[in-house]
Amino acid sequence: MYLGLIFFPLLGCVVSGFFGRKVGMNGAQLITCVSVIITTILAILCFSEAGVNNAAVTINLFRWMDIELFNILCGFEYDSLTVLFMGIFSEINAVLVLIQLCKLFIFKLYLYMFTYLSVNWIFIIESSIASNFKLSSLGRRKFVYARFNNTLKIGSSMLRASEATHANEIIRASEATHQYMKYSTLKDISLASQSNIIDSKGLSLDSAFLQWFVGFTDAEGNFIINSLKNTKSDISRFSFMFKITLHRDDEAVLRYIKDKLGIGGVRFYKNECIFNVTNKEGIALLISIFDKYNLNTTKHLDFLDFKEAFHLYRDGWRANFISVAGGYTHKNPNGGSVKEKILELKNKMNTNRIDFRRPLNSPIIITKNWLLGFIEGDGSFFIRRDNLTPIFAIEVTGVQIALLVEIKEFLENSLGFDKYSLFKIKNSSIIAVRTNKARNNSKSSVSLIISNINVLNNYFIPLFKETEFLTKKGKDFKDFKTICNIIYNGAHRKENIRSLVLKLANTMNNFRLSTNKERVQSLNEEEMDLLLNALPTIERLFDGRVIDSNTKNILPKLNSCVYEIIGENGEYYLAKSLSEAASIINIYPDTLNKYLDIELLNIGEEFVKIKTYKVRRVRVFYK
Repeated sequence: MYLGLIFFPLLGCVVSGFFGRKVGMNGAQLITCVSVIITTILAILCFSEAGVNNAAVTINLFRWMDIELFNILCGFEYDSLTVLFMGIFSEINAVLVLIQLCKLFIFKLYLYMFTYLSVNWIFIIESSIASNFKLSSLGRRKFVYARFNNTLKIGSSMLRASEATHANEIIRASEATHQYMKYSTLKDISLASQSNIIDSKGLSLDSAFLQWFVGFTDAEGNFIINSLKNTKSDISRFSFMFKITLHRDDEAVLRYIKDKLGIGGVRFYKNECIFNVTNKEGIALLISIFDKYNLNTTKHLDFLDFKEAFHLYRDGWRANFISVAGGYTHKNPNGGSVKEKILELKNKMNTNRIDFRRPLNSPIIITKNWLLGFIEGDGSFFIRRDNLTPIFAIEVTGVQIALLVEIKEFLENSLGFDKYSLFKIKNSSIIAVRTNKARNNSKSSVSLIISNINVLNNYFIPLFKETEFLTKKGKDFKDFKTICNIIYNGAHRKENIRSLVLKLANTMNNFRLSTNKERVQSLNEEEMDLLLNALPTIERLFDGRVIDSNTKNILPKLNSCVYEIIGENGEYYLAKSLSEAASIINIYPDTLNKYLDIELLNIGEEFVKIKTYKVRRVRVFYK
């Protein structure tokens, strides 16, 4: 009877935990319930004997040591305090079993073993068995403390189960759920219409982070549906996964996302760091985020299919199964249609997608925070080493061309260009969207490129100056900003500064990765100070021309201007180039250039009269 107090809970735990798939859900519930009920009855009987009658019971199991007069026996000793606590916890277990059986979606068995050695070592073991009856993510805890007192007995020492203390219940059960569990037990998290998104901890997530996260997902995220087969090679269930894979050096940003959202996990695979979300609560939270803040790439289409499949599986999958001997099966042909629909959605996602038409009710919306997240994933800052041209670029697959056009328009409208600069932007390829032909087995791609140093230094970089990059691309941006400022001021025209710029450029992007096998020489403190304090070698005139600070010679390639023309009858023209302006006036470009290169004594007299026209250069891209 007394050994049964230990044996029956242990029996239920082992059978449910290790043989749950063999005995099935009903069998596991039956065994664990019976074991708890028997334990409760035995606890009452033991309490009446050892507790009420105050008759301690000792059960010797085996002899541990026998050295002349020194004998140690191992066994159990049940006194009134021991059986009192065991009775209380047995009742608690019985109540918990009834509660979990009423919920019918998770079953927990608590096994308490409290053992004393001769020096009163106490072990508390706690286990939690999820509904799939796998001993995974148990979160078991153990603490040990010793009390050295008068319990040591010469000649005999008893191993007692007494003075039990209730340990904290496991907060989270295993993320894996039973293959036939009904997903509708999850409370729907549909917050798209609310002003705030709530994370798994009940805290409100700020809009700036969510927009960044959606942009980062557009660049690096993936929605995956996996079909899982049973022993008969039939698809028995589906799993849903959201995943972001980065280089292992960007572990910090994935852990930041995990902590911010309160969902998912981070793991390493070779040189990759992976953030993934697989549990239904986490997937539901992500759906609520992407419902409120639309993805802008074709991943939005993958998300829509992913969401539809998730809801089908959650609401319709278990309803189409019935229990039969040896497992589960479809109860009618309609069950098969759910599986086929999910497979259909799965098979047209990601690389299998051929239809890229975006729904009309899901417009592309570009915001600064979304763009920052997207740049952290698909953007790049680099320097052409042959002519030291700084370049910002975003390259995506060819089907994303509409997105890059929207980004171009966003930049044109958000960077604060004056009317002359905006005219130059809209009538040139300074912010260019270019298509790239497919090479080898790769798909065609499309790029957004900005290489104009005036636009980069005066407009684009200040747009993100006050924002914080979370990935290692923030270090590239910092170096890129330094190099752009040096080139804008012409300091790179000095050979020693040019060599330092090249040296700094050779530490950016893949050169800074921990897995880079090439030798990289970083700038020392003295070299960095020399670079940051380099003096300008050029001057910019009011009309957009650029001259050498020493020789005062014009540097035509650095000029940045448009041409404003007023006709005799008040006709108004803007020309983006010298040749276009010359064609309007009907003279040769060199002749027009000579007229405009004359130094004006009175800067207020900016217009130069040529034939019946008044012409002037207007500086652009200047702040």
